[in-house]
Amino acid sequence: MLAYFDCFCGISGDMTLGAFIDIGVPLKWLKDSLERLPLKDFDISVESISRSGIKAQRVHVLTKNTSKSRHYAEIKALVQNSSLSQNVKEKSLEIFK
Repeated sequence: MLAYFDCFCGISGDMTLGAFIDIGVPLKWLKDSLERLPLKDFDISVESISRSGIKAQRVHVLTKNTSKSRHYAEIKALVQNSSLSQNVKEKSLEIFK
């Protein structure tokens, strides 16, 4: 399966995850995949919402430290030190460039 993103104004991680859930990506698969990253104390919840007649899935990523933003160097280290396949690591880092 292939998804094309036209991100002329950027992209929101939680909205992207919501779109994946909305097209049928199982929440368990998403959680299992994210658990391959060396992250601690996080959970994901999903709720169905409707705004102006448009239905969507809102994804909340809950962490103990919600105020911390990550810079590219930290994201790169998380991906490189994960148990994700080499192919997924490379594609993931390309997305963040």
